[in-house]
Amino acid sequence: MGATFHIQVTELPVELKVQQSSVSAYLRPRVKMLSLIAGGTTAVGTLCAKLGVSSPTLKEWKSKYQQGGLQMLLSEGRGGDKRSGITEEQKNKIEQRLSDPKNAFRSYGEAQAWLKEELGIDKEYHAINKYLKRNWGTKLKVGRKSHVKKDEAAVAVFKKPARGARTY
Repeated sequence: MGATFHIQVTELPVELKVQQSSVSAYLRPRVKMLSLIAGGTTAVGTLCAKLGVSSPTLKEWKSKYQQGGLQMLLSEGRGGDKRSGITEEQKNKIEQRLSDPKNAFRSYGEAQAWLKEELGIDKEYHAINKYLKRNWGTKLKVGRKSHVKKDEAAVAVFKKPARGARTY
């Protein structure tokens, strides 16, 4: 069994209370941990139960605080700036191809092949699918189904309006 990991909280309880109300909900349990430790609660089991986190998470938070203080504890490390890597010139070419009614993409696979061949963009199918939907609201256009045994003569009569009929 490992030794318990103790930290010394340098902030005042009033500062922690102000900080807890000003940070996002994602970071509040971290500040609450500091205020509980400053208040005298140091048992790992008690802290985990009150904060709703596991002991490895609690240990990680404590080590972050010990390494860089409150600033490092409250630094968010999730997500990131994931840019598509597509230049403005390439975006214009894609938009031009999408707005061309006679030469538009019939499938996202076709779009993927065109992007690779014409612009040198080698992306996965789903990445291209999401990119086109997110930026231009693209959808696959699928024709309606037609019955195999449909009578073409009946269709022609149905579509041709009767003489003198008022169709609006």
